Amino acid sequence: APGPGHGASSSSSSWPHALPSAPPPAGHAPTAMASSGSSASMSGPPGASFSHFSMRRSRSMFSENIRKVCPHGVACYRRNPAHNNEFAHPADHDYLQACRLEDRDPEFISIFSLFLWCDKDGSGKAGREEMQNVWPKLQAMSPSIGALDDKLWLVLDDDGNGYVNFSEFAEFTTKNKVNLPLGLDSLLGEAATNSRASLRCGVVNCFCTTFTELRARCKYGATCYQKSPDHKKNFAHPGEPDWEASKSDRYAEMCSCGHKKKLHASSATGSSTVDYPPYWTMTSGGEDEFNSFVPVDVDFLEKLQNLVEKSYSDVTTRDRLRHGGSWMVPRDFRVTSCLRNENSKLWRKYTYAKKNLQKEKELTIQNPEIAAQLPDYSVVDDVVTTKAWEASQGEALDENVNEWYLWHGTSRSAAENICNHDFKLCLAGLATGTLYGRGTYFAESITKADEYARVEDGKFTVLLCRVLGGRVRRCDVREPDAEQLTLDCVEGPYDCVVGDRRKVSGTYREFVIFDAENVYPEYVLSYTRGELYKSPSHPS
Repeated sequence: APGPGHGASSSSSSWPHALPSAPPPAGHAPTAMASSGSSASMSGPPGASFSHFSMRRSRSMFSENIRKVCPHGVACYRRNPAHNNEFAHPADHDYLQACRLEDRDPEFISIFSLFLWCDKDGSGKAGREEMQNVWPKLQAMSPSIGALDDKLWLVLDDDGNGYVNFSEFAEFTTKNKVNLPLGLDSLLGEAATNSRASLRCGVVNCFCTTFTELRARCKYGATCYQKSPDHKKNFAHPGEPDWEASKSDRYAEMCSCGHKKKLHASSATGSSTVDYPPYWTMTSGGEDEFNSFVPVDVDFLEKLQNLVEKSYSDVTTRDRLRHGGSWMVPRDFRVTSCLRNENSKLWRKYTYAKKNLQKEKELTIQNPEIAAQLPDYSVVDDVVTTKAWEASQGEALDENVNEWYLWHGTSRSAAENICNHDFKLCLAGLATGTLYGRGTYFAESITKADEYARVEDGKFTVLLCRVLGGRVRRCDVREPDAEQLTLDCVEGPYDCVVGDRRKVSGTYREFVIFDAENVYPEYVLSYTRGELYKSPSHPS
């Protein structure tokens, strides 16, 4: 992915990868929880339970104690509060933690729970060795899944950054027909539980596809003479499928399949799992994927032209000389056409990432004592492109998780490839360098992005992307430690790096993303350059 072409050396500050460990909850012995291929484990302060690394992701849960694992697992039918206060069950937030502490193999009820078992530290990513933890389970659920060799790992790690995020894992398991629901209902909210999808059971080998409230057992049994539809609706009788599972009273939280409602999740898969922007022409009425380039209208072109003008600067850099052969800067840029990228797969990945960051921010607010031990999660609200976009009444962005619109200069062919197949982090830095690490680089200034644009058929190309900044790693040193910055984001608590060359050398800020799911390439702009001239920033 095109990015700045500076050298990297020296050092920058780093975040410690461990906090003081909490004592194990009552009834549990300490258990080693070191992971392979991802970040180190982190424990919280006494009295709090860090189930995963800090609060980086939505499954980071905090509780006074981790309960014991219920020996009955998915078959448990008990309802009394005393039992539920003492034992964790497969749908509970502390169940996987409890299984780790007791060295038990968990019962998986969703694709999400499978991924969480791999992602021990809650970094939102799993390495190859970690993925081996569930691979035999996956192979047992799908005959099409082979050994996790080098070739299959490249398929699984779609963006090539060396780790698998949940979006990549979900795409892989869906493609290979792993027979479990996705399990993101609490994260996606109404989008996951919309009317297009029923609640299906997540218990392995249970073929229930629609949650149906368990009826009470008719006290008359086989001698029942009642004929009314209401009676038949509310009561089970001998010979009916739910007779054996039914009890003397009706239980709204139990399904007729014999498993509790919380073991069920939305049956939605593929493109039907998320909602799409209302201004898109393509929408999902089912599970079929869609991928289309849609020309924008004249009014929208004017809005984009205004965005270009608002983010223009006449400052030149060494990258313009390196990639364009001259320090000269265009006086202006003129947008000639634009296509909106409507890609269901890429939008779904982006939505999962955004919901995850929103949940993390919510947990940060709810747990100020624990959040105080983590790096600051501040809002970066002075991004030029984003401010100009909001001023033009553009689509609302979520500033709480640092969602921005940013430019990415490239060629026309590369832009179309990115829109079709996403950014590939394995290519990061091959074209232009990695000052702030091997990530994908974005700019708030059209002039900075133009330094990496390529001319084809007389036109230059730039992508306008939605970007999730999340917790920002700021860097304002002249010679940053690129390797450490990468680790801070890939294995640490940060989501992106904002390199402030504006402060260091009077040029531009650079925004670096290390996971493709945090970017959605939404618009492909074609434009022309104005007259080149020697700006005031031109070296004498």
